[in-house]
Amino acid sequence: MRPTIPQLDTWNLEGLHRAGEAARANADILSNSVDDCSRAISAAGSWYGQTKDAASRRIDEEVDHGYEVRTVLLRVADDAEDAYQGLKHAKTYVLEQKSLAVGQGFVVAPDGRVTHFDPEEEGAAGVFQLNLLSGLDELERLDNLFGARLRESMGDLGAMRDGQPDITLVDGSMRDPDAVAIQLASMSPDDRATFLAGLSPEAQRQLVIAAPEKLGNLNGVPFVMRIEANEINVRNALTSEKAKPNRDESRVKQLEAMLAPIPNPEGAGTLDTTAAATGETATPQLGMVDRKFVMFSTEGNGRMIEMVGEMKSGAPGVGVYVPGTSTNLNGSGSNHVAAWNLADQTGGPIFLYMEGDFPQSLTSLSDGAPSPKFAADMAPRLVDFGREIDREVGATAPGTPVSYVGHSYGGSIVGSAEQLGLRADRILHASSAGTGVFDTGWNNPNPSVQRYSMTAPGDLIGVVQSYPEGGLSIPGAFTIPGNPHASAELGGDPDEVPGVTRLDTGFYSDTSRNHPTEVVFGTDGHGKYWDDPRSTAFQNIVGVIEGSTATAYVERGIETPYVDIGLGDNGDGGKEGFDAAKAAAAARLAAALGNPDLDPYADPRITDNADPGRTIDIK
Repeated sequence: MRPTIPQLDTWNLEGLHRAGEAARANADILSNSVDDCSRAISAAGSWYGQTKDAASRRIDEEVDHGYEVRTVLLRVADDAEDAYQGLKHAKTYVLEQKSLAVGQGFVVAPDGRVTHFDPEEEGAAGVFQLNLLSGLDELERLDNLFGARLRESMGDLGAMRDGQPDITLVDGSMRDPDAVAIQLASMSPDDRATFLAGLSPEAQRQLVIAAPEKLGNLNGVPFVMRIEANEINVRNALTSEKAKPNRDESRVKQLEAMLAPIPNPEGAGTLDTTAAATGETATPQLGMVDRKFVMFSTEGNGRMIEMVGEMKSGAPGVGVYVPGTSTNLNGSGSNHVAAWNLADQTGGPIFLYMEGDFPQSLTSLSDGAPSPKFAADMAPRLVDFGREIDREVGATAPGTPVSYVGHSYGGSIVGSAEQLGLRADRILHASSAGTGVFDTGWNNPNPSVQRYSMTAPGDLIGVVQSYPEGGLSIPGAFTIPGNPHASAELGGDPDEVPGVTRLDTGFYSDTSRNHPTEVVFGTDGHGKYWDDPRSTAFQNIVGVIEGSTATAYVERGIETPYVDIGLGDNGDGGKEGFDAAKAAAAARLAAALGNPDLDPYADPRITDNADPGRTIDIK
């Protein structure tokens, strides 16, 4: 329904808010009740026989039924709250615009048209009218969207009153959705995709309600179903976490942020990094959208694959962003922001890939960034997920190029996946830890794949890149450990592999929080450019994904009062190690003299080649 402005002025949306709270409270009551029932029958350990078996089976059925009802109640609660927040914001916006216009002498019609007796005010009247009509458009969109969702949920609740209804299969037969979900889990991804393609949207939705924990992470399941299933899984994880006696407040905050609407990345401008990094939800505005997860698990440090933006025909490219060391679910806010800004600037979907545990330490040999085990574990999963992206692209946007961007440890994951057969149109190693943990070359089935890399001068990852897998022995002195992310065939430095085009990390923008207009350099140069969407490095990532242009590498001489990186140092392990040692020694000396906050890379000055690199075409 599209309201008139006078009608909107009478809307009382608080009832919608209370309805959502009531649905959530009832979902919690139901969940606790079925959990108590399940625990009670399990505790009857001394009771045996047919009656016990029959009672256990019946209780299991009702517990399953209770969880399915809980799922729909939580969906009602979330949709009601999202509708309340969105409609409330749009209502406030429209009424404030009306008040401003009337206060300045304009006449506002009930349908949002604006006039003024003075012809010279025609332009201002047009601005007010545009604002009012856009607000009314948003109200109509939200009302239609959430009205349909809530009607659908109420229909699902009515249909499952006496149990989850059977679904119709492609051959016309009827079958219990739980049994179908079990069958799907035993299929190959290709067979699964074929089977699900034959089901009606209604049957697909009933499958999701019946078994979201199975369907959310199964390859071969269409992304739209996985997204719907994982929205349920995130809700259930939040409910479970809140019910724990010693709940993880950081996890609660993160799960709540995952369920909160975000600004639509299509043309909304830059998303601020601070709010997301601290777990704060976005400020409501017109055009908010739900976050979308095609994989979610609370296993380990928390895992997810988030799709930011839409898979659609006409998008210039699809991007997959694999972050690096210290990535985990609770601290993924800044990664989400980077993916959002990439989606905003490229106009295509960006997948934030976190389907596994990342190292949380920079130094631990067994459990930190030096260990190849995390890359070896995640690389096969990335290959499999790449096939799912290709399946979705083929169905929705045929011919759209797919790019993979690996940052730091994520570069090793991407390189290792390509060694195992990851298909990609473009690969970008951004401050990458290495070429891959296996002793082979890259085995991309796409013969036309384009590969790019970029590493900032003075970034300590350059020291790691420069040493071969077996290390470096200096006779009579010492041995430097090798790079565990170095392929025996390719070496450890993606910047130096033949066929890889090296791009420039360049300069921070004038809006950078910490280094406005400075050259990207030193330890901050390893990742701070991800927080600056207008920096040279970030723009190069955008250019690779969307297939436009990028800035070619320029080797520069750069110095500070404590470090002097000369021409020829980049890519030379000995020189890079010496530069890093000088910086570390300066920091240690400063700390000993009472200045523990000294940054030896601060205030860099370019001594050679200060101009930007040339522009190259990405095709």
